Amino acid sequence: MKTIKIEETNTSPYVLFDFDRNYYEIKGCSRPEDVVDFYGQLIDWFGEVKSMISNELKEKTAKEPMVFKLYYDYFNSSSAKYILDMIILIDDLFKNGLTVKIEWLYKREDEDMLETGQEFTDLIKCPIEFIAV
Repeated sequence: MKTIKIEETNTSPYVLFDFDRNYYEIKGCSRPEDVVDFYGQLIDWFGEVKSMISNELKEKTAKEPMVFKLYYDYFNSSSAKYILDMIILIDDLFKNGLTVKIEWLYKREDEDMLETGQEFTDLIKCPIEFIAV
């Protein structure tokens, strides 16, 4: 499984999806020029994981859950659609028997970001934890 590592820029977040190390993080500001290209590779990655679901992978995640850490300082409306798509794909992994969890990190004073994350919970069954930093 290919690792995705994208360094943070002024317009796009840091991304590390490392299946072998079981580490998944997105952090920073999201307003990339080509939002389709940026998030498309992440969406494709979830498709690859879904195609690998097996009893062995279910057992592995039961022992060591897949935790997706999402920590956005800001994201524009174009990014919001793809972030929601990713959250739904994480939920899809959950519905297909993998043990997964979302950690929605936000700045303690950023109530809008907390509320945005809470709105996503209405759409999914996957556990989501809100962490003020």
